[in-house]
Amino acid sequence: MSKALEKNIIEAIEEVKKSTEPRKFKQSIELLINIEGIDLKKPENRFVEDIELPNGLGGKKRRICVIATPALGSEARKIPEIDRVIERDELESLVGNKRAAKKIASQYDYFLVDPPLMGLTAKALGAALGGRGKRPIPIPPGANIIDLAKKYSRTVTVNVRKNPQAMCMIGVEDMDTRSLAENALTAILKVADRLEKHFNNIKSIYVKKTMDKSVKVVLEG
Repeated sequence: MSKALEKNIIEAIEEVKKSTEPRKFKQSIELLINIEGIDLKKPENRFVEDIELPNGLGGKKRRICVIATPALGSEARKIPEIDRVIERDELESLVGNKRAAKKIASQYDYFLVDPPLMGLTAKALGAALGGRGKRPIPIPPGANIIDLAKKYSRTVTVNVRKNPQAMCMIGVEDMDTRSLAENALTAILKVADRLEKHFNNIKSIYVKKTMDKSVKVVLEG
């Protein structure tokens, strides 16, 4: 099914690229997966999935904040993919400062956290992140922070909690169509894998540009 689906995704993306009015900015290409046959009132059917796209996002890199102890913080500041490093003193100053916490939560896509600071991060930023569908991500013991930063710079997140839909960006309009299709297929397979009946829970799939009409992807071979 993957090969047939990829072919149909390519055709839909080509149609999206053709049917557009000129814009003054580079539009994103977005993926929408409509889900059926699951009860989102049941916690086991709700999920958040981080999806690393094989071909990146065409220059629309994710903004990454690392919350770290001094040793890791010093290393993280040298990595181009990391946009900000917060250490304990600054993190402590955010506890109870809702305005500052909300500002930081809105500025970054992913928050990678040194495990010793997870508790304090939850206290300082938990509510602000949760309100934006984000969460602190613990850095695995022994992880290579360079590889981790590169991974999250090309990652998108789908959040299936309130509505039976999974949505994410798969790149930008000037990316190669096949690269966009590979990104889309990666996201679709990840979402299907989280559903009880896999592809049988997928009702329909659409692709679209940020400010243009959506195009339906044919699901049949």
